[in-house]
Amino acid sequence: MGVPEPESGLGLLYLKDALGRMQGVRELGEGAMRQLRLEHWHAALAEGENSVAVLVQHLSGNMHSRWGTFLEADGESGSRNRDAEFEDAGLTPDELWQHWNAGWEVFLGVLARLRPADLTRTLTIRGEVHTVLEAIQRQIAHYSGHVYQIVFLARHWLGADWETLSIARGQSGEFNRRMQAERA
Repeated sequence: MGVPEPESGLGLLYLKDALGRMQGVRELGEGAMRQLRLEHWHAALAEGENSVAVLVQHLSGNMHSRWGTFLEADGESGSRNRDAEFEDAGLTPDELWQHWNAGWEVFLGVLARLRPADLTRTLTIRGEVHTVLEAIQRQIAHYSGHVYQIVFLARHWLGADWETLSIARGQSGEFNRRMQAERA
């Protein structure tokens, strides 16, 4: 065993960054979902593809399964029915928001409690051994991918009514000037 990493080391920097980035991913998804009309939540681009509702169901189910008993049990809880997450349960937007918030609270709550020494601990997900760092990286990629699917669908359904969640087209120069002025 090596020397324990101080609370100000690379591990702490990583955990703070992971937490901040995933809070940003959550906010991005929320910005997209706030723009949806009722008919958009359950609309899919084609038969068998995911709607925003299905993506929310899946994200919430995964977050509860992976992080609800983090480091205590296999990262695939026995009570989880993953296949059902991909079947539209017909939930209302309010119910979907409840699932969204509950899942993110579980995930972000665990991230906020982790310490650098935890990063090298091991856990299993579906019987596969991961370090905590690997598990976090796995979920960062997974959750970000699905949130970007939500953004894509919202933007597609809203068309010209879409309100950008980043720098608007043609506004990069102005944005950069404003950022430089704020730093000066």
